[in-house]
Amino acid sequence: MKKLSIIITLLFFSIASIGQTITLSTCKELAIENNKRLKESQLKLDASEKIKKNAFTKYFPTVSATATAFKSSKNFIDIKTEAMNLPVYDGSIANVGAATQFAYVPPISIQTLDYANTAMVTAIQPLYAGGRIRTGNKLAELNGVVTQSQYNLTKSEILVTTEDYYWNLVALNEKTITLKNYEKLLKELLKEVGDFYDAGLVKKSDLLKVRLELNKVEGNKLKLTNGTDILKMAFSQHLGIPYTENFNVQDSLTTIVHPQNYYAETGSALQKREEFKMLNKAVEAEELQKKMTNGEFLPQLAVGVGGMYLDMIEQGNTYGLAFATVSIPISEWWGGIYKKQEHKIKIDIAKNSLEQNSELLQLQMSKAYKDLTEGYKQIDIAKTSLNQAVEYQKEMEDNYNAGITSLSDLLEARAITQETKDTYIDSKTKYKIAIAKYLLTIGETQF
Repeated sequence: MKKLSIIITLLFFSIASIGQTITLSTCKELAIENNKRLKESQLKLDASEKIKKNAFTKYFPTVSATATAFKSSKNFIDIKTEAMNLPVYDGSIANVGAATQFAYVPPISIQTLDYANTAMVTAIQPLYAGGRIRTGNKLAELNGVVTQSQYNLTKSEILVTTEDYYWNLVALNEKTITLKNYEKLLKELLKEVGDFYDAGLVKKSDLLKVRLELNKVEGNKLKLTNGTDILKMAFSQHLGIPYTENFNVQDSLTTIVHPQNYYAETGSALQKREEFKMLNKAVEAEELQKKMTNGEFLPQLAVGVGGMYLDMIEQGNTYGLAFATVSIPISEWWGGIYKKQEHKIKIDIAKNSLEQNSELLQLQMSKAYKDLTEGYKQIDIAKTSLNQAVEYQKEMEDNYNAGITSLSDLLEARAITQETKDTYIDSKTKYKIAIAKYLLTIGETQF
């Protein structure tokens, strides 16, 4: 993956260095490889895999080792006895009180246990934990599925944003071309009017009108250039590449496909939506959390083995251990009733959210398709307006050449044509972006 990213980036620099253009497909590849939002999602996906592996280790014994050493300022065992004579027992209890023979016991002083060194290793294997280990692994696996859905959703959103940047940049390029053509026409007209003015055939005001219109074009060119540069900067940041003035995009807005070619029935498309998948997993997660809670109130059974080394009273010994434990959380049962009821409510909330948001997702699909069909119709309207503007301009040019109409009317006709050309470009751009957004709402892969 890293090598692919390097290859794509080097390809971009080689293209940018010679001033050529890149395709939409290349832009999408760059966005997927370099976009910071997607990198963050990938890191979360990697983390969820580690969580899943960690949960699996709970099936295995828990091994622990402890060591303790202490030195006391006083002896824990400090025994002192005086010297004494003990009567000799002859087998008859009746004669103990009147014994005639005694055994001498000298004084005793025992002072020890002022230190101890211990070391222990244990391995505990859970046999039954109320099903919490199995449920915990299911939750970890579910977390991985949800994180994958989040990654897929982020990826799709980034691809839509890429198309948004791309087609807007294509539109600005086309507007630049139409503006240059309009400027060329005005300069030709300026020369023509200038010749007429020199010959005394037109007033100076006519010459000034053309120059004013050229000044407007010059201002629009500056706005268009600045807007294009800003868009390129934002697009470069989105793609994760350094900005360069040579960066440009390929394609044009000529290919327009009917909306019916993209239509999908909302019920079947809903199943493909990552949001719908996550909503279902949210219900499943709450059900698993309820099982985890139930497991807390069930007996816990485990067996274990261990070894212990004990060094005290100037003697060290090693011991082997085998043990079993049973834990019954009796005092937790009362409060557990309310925790179970709480989880039941949370499950109902998750189910209600699934139902409500499923309806909203289907409404979103319907609206996106209506926006798509509206965008397609707007193209037809803009195209009709453009044809009418061109026809009107042609008529004004013929009338102007025949001396029937004024220069102002001709300039207005050409300005209207220029405006309708921009509207036509905008309508096609919006339609291209609307396609990407609709495909996102129906869960279709765009790469």
